[in-house]
Amino acid sequence: MPQENQNLIPKTNRGIQTRNKLLRSAEYVFGKNGYHESSVTEITQRAGVSLGNFYTYFESKYQVFESLLWEMQSELTKVLRKKTAGIDNRIEMEREGFKAMLDFLKERPYWYSLFPQAEFVDKELHRKIMEVFAEPYIKRIEESMEIGDIRKLNPEIIVYSFMGIMNYIGMKWVLWDGKEVDDKLLDELMEFVKFGISK
Repeated sequence: MPQENQNLIPKTNRGIQTRNKLLRSAEYVFGKNGYHESSVTEITQRAGVSLGNFYTYFESKYQVFESLLWEMQSELTKVLRKKTAGIDNRIEMEREGFKAMLDFLKERPYWYSLFPQAEFVDKELHRKIMEVFAEPYIKRIEESMEIGDIRKLNPEIIVYSFMGIMNYIGMKWVLWDGKEVDDKLLDELMEFVKFGISK
């Protein structure tokens, strides 16, 4: 998680709102322009916050980028947990998780470019964020294997494969083509997940 200066964390509702405005602005600016082509000035102007006020909440452009990535990773994790809560079957859980991920992407399209950017801003940050997301996912896959819900394979291979699948399906279907995330797409995706490419 980000090592933020505790003195910069807002203590009032107004401060929290201002910080959130800066984060939402940064999400748009970084998502649209890319990290290296973005500036603190553009973030503050879009947020309607003074440049001096920016430094009340963040020490640098890098820190607002890092905070944004961790915040969004946390938000996505909460969405996935909520949407899959109460489902016992692993395949159904994955289906609902894939749908929730694609719906999240549709609502927050600029978010999608942030994680790939991190690889070119700070490779260690990029790796940490991916690992923090993957670790509990791997544990849940292992639990499903232990109770015989799915067959035993390398759980890391499964999780990182699923993450890769969702990355490119989201890019193709949601961002590039603007297609609807319907039952046909999810059913065909789950057919692949369940049976692979064997006849």
